[in-house]
This record gives sequence, C-alpha cells and structure tokens, in this order.
Amino acid sequence: MALLNTDFSVNKIDTFFSSAKRIFFIGIGGVSMSSLAKYCLNEGKAVFGYDKKRSEITEKLEKDCHIKYYSSTDSVYGMDLVIYTTAIDENNIEYSHAKRLNIPLISRGNFLGYVMTKYKNRIGICGMHGKSTVTSMLHHIFAEAKKEPTTFCGGEMVGYGCSVLGGNEYCIFEACEYLDAFLRFNPTESVITNIDYDHPDYFKSKEQILESFQKYASLNERVYINSDDELSKIIKHNSIVTYGIKNDARYMAKIVHSPHSNEFFVYRDGDVVAMCRLKLFGEHFVYDALCAFAVAYENMIDTNVIVNALNTFEGTKRRMELIKKADTGADIFVDYAHHPTEIKASINGLKAMGYKKITCIYQAHTFSRTYYLYDEFKNAFRGVDNLIIAPTFSAREINTFGFTDYDFALHCGGIFIDDYKKIAECVDKAESDAIVIMGAGDLNTKLKLNI
Repeated sequence: MALLNTDFSVNKIDTFFSSAKRIFFIGIGGVSMSSLAKYCLNEGKAVFGYDKKRSEITEKLEKDCHIKYYSSTDSVYGMDLVIYTTAIDENNIEYSHAKRLNIPLISRGNFLGYVMTKYKNRIGICGMHGKSTVTSMLHHIFAEAKKEPTTFCGGEMVGYGCSVLGGNEYCIFEACEYLDAFLRFNPTESVITNIDYDHPDYFKSKEQILESFQKYASLNERVYINSDDELSKIIKHNSIVTYGIKNDARYMAKIVHSPHSNEFFVYRDGDVVAMCRLKLFGEHFVYDALCAFAVAYENMIDTNVIVNALNTFEGTKRRMELIKKADTGADIFVDYAHHPTEIKASINGLKAMGYKKITCIYQAHTFSRTYYLYDEFKNAFRGVDNLIIAPTFSAREINTFGFTDYDFALHCGGIFIDDYKKIAECVDKAESDAIVIMGAGDLNTKLKLNI
C-alpha cells in the first residue's frame, strides 16, 4: 500500500518551507513532483532528489538539481525538508532515514495545497477522466488571454510542458482524487468532470468516492458540474455551474457532425454564444472543451479569445497523440486510457476520425484495477479489430488476484504477448489504418518506437 498523505496546516508548512534551504524530493521524476521542484528552485531553494530511473523529466532538472538514481542512506543528510510521493512505501530508504533524523516529511498533495495558497484565484480540475486535458485547455486559454497563469498539470501540455510558473493571480491545477490527495488542496473554484469507480486499492465503494468528492466540492466557492454524469449530479453546493450535451445545463454543446472536424455550438442559458472547432476528435473532447469554455467565460475572458484558443489547442501528450507512421503506413497514436470508460471513449474517437481498422496494444495499469473492473474491461475494446495485451504495469502492486495477463487477453478478445520486441514487430506490420498504444504505464518506452 502506498503511503498516505500528510495533513499539515498551511501555516505549519509555511514554517517548514520558510526556514528550509535544502529540500529533497523522493520521486522527483514524477510529473507533479518535478513541477514542485521547479517551484522550489524559483523560490531560491537548493533542490535535491531521488528517482529510481533517469527520464526526460529528470534530465531537464539535472542542470539545476542534484539527483540520484540509486537509494542510499546518506541522501537526506543535511536536508531541511523532504517532499515525498505517495507512490513509495514506508520502507523507502530516503523516507525511513528522514523519519529517523526527524526531518519534516510532507506529501506531494499536502505541499501542493500549500503552494497554491500563494495565488489569488485557484482553479482545480478533478474527476476520474479528462483532468489533464481540461487543465491543458484552461492553461492555453488563460495564456492566450495574457493572464499569465501558473499551472500544474498531470500530463505534458503540448507547447508548455508539465508546469508553468506565471503570475500570482491564477493557479490552474489538476486535482487528483487518489488517496484523497485533493482534500489537502485549497481551491477557490473547481471542475468535476465526472465521477467513476476507480483506484480500488484505496476506494472500496462508489459511496466512499462520492463522499470524498463532496468534501472536495465543499472547499470551493464555485463548482462546475457535468450535468450528463449521473454521479456528479449528486454533488451538492450553493454555487454550481452546469455544463453538458444531453441534459439541461447552463452551458450546452450542440455537436455539428462532420467527418473532417469536431465542431460544436456553445449555448449559455439557451442562447448561442460561440462556435468552436477542435483538432481533437471524440465526444469526450467536446465535453472537456465545453467545460474549459464555461470556466473561462465565468472568469470574464473574452469569447473570441476562448474560441481561438480552443481552435488552436494542440492537445496533451499521450492523450490520443499522433506520433508517427508504421511501415505499413498506419497512423500510430499513444493514449493514456487505462480505465474501461476511457478506453471506450478513445476507440470511439478514432472511429469518429474515420479510421476503419484499428489495432490496439494495451498495457493494464495495476492488478487491482483490472480485477475489480474485469467485467467492464471485457467489453471495453469493442470496435478494435486486432487487440494485443502486453504485460501489466504493476506499479506498487503484486498480483494476488488469481488471474493472469493471458486470461485477461483471452476474455477481452485479444492475444497476450510478453515479448516487447515481438509486440514492436506487430506494430510495424499491423494491417490497420490506425494503431493505438494504450495505457498509463511504460509500454511506449518499452516498445522503443522512437517516440
């Protein structure tokens, strides 16, 4: 089990941070952790860190940070503060030594909650699906409006990176629900894109998830709710702005079905206020864009600026990202989808783009998610002509659930291949017009496709 979040007050963390000169990050290569490391550098702190492997993210940090790729007992000596990712456990060498040395330890979510208090307007994006895309869209809109937002995103925003340190008026951030991290945040307004059952290693029921989202909503002055999402509609708040496509909402989208574009009209209180065109395909992207439109409009950003920003939005890395062509001429995409709901949306998006024959290479993310959502996964790949299942990305888990990757592939209508070289050969030779490499793990790296 991953470590839990700390629950220090803003004032307590301020005391730690103000006096700290040397800060150590355990798991500095994570998207959010690296963003916080950059924040600390910007505040004049000396930053050190550990990650188990070198990556593109850590390479960019190396010129300003001291990073180790091996655990050692002396890594945290002389540190004034340690920030840790909850992906580690209590046996982590750096964590356990910091604890023995009585160095203050703060979880990533708790520290991010402190950092955002430095900004006047704090816009959080939570929900099981679409968080990174909405965060990226909002950053692009606010940047185009010259608002100089500071943004912390869970994915890499095309043209911007994972994070941007801007002015002190707007902080746009992705609010992750895992381990109730978002309950340590300090938003002024937030989006709830959707609520679904996920993270079964922590959340034991939909009721527990709803309780957490309700607590998060109560932290806000205003909440944006997807009116088409059944669980989100249960959330109560004194100031709710709704958006949707099917059910009545303050902001509604009417999609113009076209084989070559993803266009939609935006209605506010029944009146047309704009027409938007996206480069991204699929109804889920329309929901994301409509949501971003609503937030920007309510924050008094000019309609033309919003429309132009959405029209020029390039996307988020690994969110149906077109990377190259296979030897056969097929377009190869990488996609972060790792939940049945996301898989269905991505496949439908490819169909909407006009692809007729789809090959999907899927890597499951954690055994617990696969086990508890097994029946949903079995029906998630409809529309895929050729399905290859790669070995599960286990993350923090071991498989104690009584199924195998071979079983999973069979029940999903695909085949299991445990040799990444053979999978890569299948990618190059697939007789499809679209190939999607799908999952939240390291499959795209393992295949070595020069992406």
